[in-house]
Amino acid sequence: MIKLEHITQTYVGPDGKVFEALKDVSIEIKPGEIFGIIGRSGAGKSTLVRCINLLNRPTKGAVIVDGRDLTKLGDAELRDVRRSIGMIFQHFNLLSSRTVYDNIALPLELIGTPKEQIRSKIEPLIELVGLTEHVNKYPSQLSGGQKQRVGIARALANDPKVLLSDEATSALDPETTVATLQLLQRINEKLGVTIVMITHEMNVVKQICSRVVVMNKGEIVEQGDVIDIFARPQSETTRALIGQVMDRDLPQSIVNTVNAAREKHGRDNVHLLHLSFIGEEVAEPVISLASREFNIDFSILRGTVDDLQGRTLGTLTLLVVAPTSVYKQAVDFIRNRGVLLEEITNV
Repeated sequence: MIKLEHITQTYVGPDGKVFEALKDVSIEIKPGEIFGIIGRSGAGKSTLVRCINLLNRPTKGAVIVDGRDLTKLGDAELRDVRRSIGMIFQHFNLLSSRTVYDNIALPLELIGTPKEQIRSKIEPLIELVGLTEHVNKYPSQLSGGQKQRVGIARALANDPKVLLSDEATSALDPETTVATLQLLQRINEKLGVTIVMITHEMNVVKQICSRVVVMNKGEIVEQGDVIDIFARPQSETTRALIGQVMDRDLPQSIVNTVNAAREKHGRDNVHLLHLSFIGEEVAEPVISLASREFNIDFSILRGTVDDLQGRTLGTLTLLVVAPTSVYKQAVDFIRNRGVLLEEITNV
């Protein structure tokens, strides 16, 4: 559906220095999926999403939407393609002098759609986003969540195939954020619209996205299925972002327990493991089997169970006291049974 191939975006500053906002970025987004692009402020994610509809024209690379390279289109063709790409914004961008109905109708008015046709398209959208009772109100009379629903309905007015969401929930409170994400999920399921979520909040990715890319300083540092990224993050940037919703740092009480074990048994004989279990993928009592097989004990220091869009992600932090050679055999035994395992060495 969407392919960004080797996208590079450079700017020349007032001092003549060249700044790279995007560095050879390539991603592929499947039709009908909810795809996340996450990173801290300045990571390049908003610049990247604006390349999808060519509001930012990349310095290098191809932007392919529905089989067409947008960078090779003329102005008229590009305008037609942009109608199939809706966009919702962080700060709503509503016209204060227009009612809910008129704000949603604006894109259709701009292309000369007859009034009756506008009404037939807008009224179902108003019902879809839950604004039937507010149709004649002005933006100043709406809450933040209601304003964002107007923005979502407006973005859907032209029947887009793609919906770009640029930090659309970051100005909302947590409860309204959840409701907005649920609305976007319904739209995705009911209309089949491909949704690209730009966010700096891992909780948004956790709730709604099937796949995600993680960006830092204009580059992709990690990408994959959301549950796999949560279970075994590879980059420091990803680990820090996941820390927003799942604390992976060990509290001081656990560090103290580890240090006490090292004093008692010797540093080389004390090991820490972080295990992740996804869904029903691990049916065996792996820890019990390893304990009996190698005659070593595993102490559970911490455990969590989380839900990621209907799939269970369980984690365990274990203290293992054993000679290194036996410990390594136990680690291989556990890994070979499908458990995602990370050895913690920086404590």
